[in-house]
Amino acid sequence: MSDSRPLDEVRWAIVGTGAVSRHIAADLAAVPEAGRAAVLSRSLARARAFADEFGFSRAFDDIDVLVADSQVDAIYIATPHALHAPMALQAIAAGKHVLVEKPLAVNATEARRIAEAAQRHGVFAMEAMWMKFNPSFRAFVDQARAGRIGDIRAVRGYFGLPLGPADSTLWSAELSSSTLLDQGIYPVTLALELLGTPSGITADGHVRADGVDLTEYVTLRYDGGQVAHLAASMVQFIEPTASVSGTAGWMTIPAPFMQATQYATHATDGALTAKLFSPEISRFDREGHGYVPMLRTVTDAIRRGDTEHEWHPLRASVEVFDVLDSIRSALASESPRVGG
Repeated sequence: MSDSRPLDEVRWAIVGTGAVSRHIAADLAAVPEAGRAAVLSRSLARARAFADEFGFSRAFDDIDVLVADSQVDAIYIATPHALHAPMALQAIAAGKHVLVEKPLAVNATEARRIAEAAQRHGVFAMEAMWMKFNPSFRAFVDQARAGRIGDIRAVRGYFGLPLGPADSTLWSAELSSSTLLDQGIYPVTLALELLGTPSGITADGHVRADGVDLTEYVTLRYDGGQVAHLAASMVQFIEPTASVSGTAGWMTIPAPFMQATQYATHATDGALTAKLFSPEISRFDREGHGYVPMLRTVTDAIRRGDTEHEWHPLRASVEVFDVLDSIRSALASESPRVGG
C-alpha cells in the first residue's frame, strides 16, 4: 500500500531513454513540484548520460532496484508496448505511482489488470494520454459537449504518418508494435470522449503477415444515429486532423490534432451563413514539448493523494481498449494479409 500522505514534491523516475523520454524529462523541469530522481535504461552508461543531461540524481539498469528505491515516488514508463503492463504492475506492487506512455497496455485484459492492481495498492495510475490535457483539446471538447455546434452527430479523426525503417522496434510483432496502439489510439480516444462507447464497429485495412497492423479505416456506429469515421496508418500519410459536426455547425482541429494549439468553430449562431464560413479561431500557448500540462496535473494529483484524474481515469483507458480489441478482431476477419 502506498503512503497516502500529502507530498511537497513528487520524486519521478523515467524508464527508457528514447525520444519520448527526452521530451518528458525536459518538460518535467518546468514543473516545480516534480523532482527528477532517477533514470532506468538497459544500458547503465545510457542511463547515466541521460541523467547528467536532464538533471536526474541517479541512474539504474535494474528495474528491481528502481522499484525498491525509497527515494522514488512515481515512475514514467516509456518502453516498447509489450513491456508497459509488466513494468507498470511491478511498480504498482512496490507501491509506486505510475504514468504509462500510451498505450497503457496491449489489450483490454492487461489494462484491466493495471486498473485492478492500482486500486488494490492505492496508488495513482494513468495512461499518459497527453492529448486530453492539452488546453486546446480540453476547450474543444468542452465547447462541443456544451452544445456550441448543437447536438453532436459525427466525429472524424485521422492520423497517418509513415514511421521508421521496417527493422525498427516500431514494426516488431514481438514488441507488440501496432498502428492502432501507436496512432489509432488517438482517434479512438477522441471518438469515445465525444460520443461514448459505440454500439457497432466495422473496420478494414492492411495487416502484415506476422500480425502487425499497418493501416485501418474504422467506422463506429451509435444507437442514436451518430457516427465516427477514423483512420490510422504507419505506412502512408492520412491527414492528421480531426473534426466534430453537429446540428448547428462544426469544429475542426488542425494537424497534428493531438497536440494542436488551436481549433476553429464554424457555428450558425442563429444565422445560416454568418459564422459558417468565417470561423472563430481559438488559440492557446504550448508549454515545452506539450507534456507540461499533463505532468503538472498528474504531479499535483499525486501530491494531493489522488489515485486517478477525472480527465483520463483508468476506466476510460479500459473502454478505449475494448474498442481497440474489437477493431483488431474486425481487421483479422476482414483485412488482407500483406507480406513483410
